[in-house]
Amino acid sequence: EGVRDDGSRFQVRLQTFPLFGQNGKVDAFIEIAEDISERKLMENALRESEQKYRTILETMKEGYYESDLAGNFTFFNDSMCRIHGYTRDELMGMNNRAYMDEETAKKVYNIFTNVFRTGKSTTMYDWQIIRKDGSKVDFEASVSLIRDVSGNPTGFRGIVRDITKRKRAEEALREIVEAERR
Repeated sequence: EGVRDDGSRFQVRLQTFPLFGQNGKVDAFIEIAEDISERKLMENALRESEQKYRTILETMKEGYYESDLAGNFTFFNDSMCRIHGYTRDELMGMNNRAYMDEETAKKVYNIFTNVFRTGKSTTMYDWQIIRKDGSKVDFEASVSLIRDVSGNPTGFRGIVRDITKRKRAEEALREIVEAERR
């Protein structure tokens, strides 16, 4: 910590370098002091912002995911683990084809390819996954493109919501209506 002429204090990064004399021994030291107060303030603000968004992602009921362009998970919240039935370690790096049938995989591929080509996000679309225990879960998902600072596509992100109960209720209602028509 340093002190300015006006008495205010600031964060300092201090570097010390030895100066060697002709005899090979240290004759003196050079010290360079750098005011890093602004950088420390930005680091703290970034840390607070990251904590805020991490808390939001971990407390929301919906699943949040990020994947690379090939469809391998690179980041997700705990809800994704719950929805898929896999542990965090098992799900990390898993390709989306590992938890869906071939027909669904083709549908998902087409959706992601369209988002990649157009750069336009999709709103919710329905699909079904196969959980680790073999049970099936219906969910609706959104997908958008992730770009690097140069604007190049690097992956996808989105939100998924388990709609299995709603789908079953809709099917039961449809069956009741059809039975009444007969």
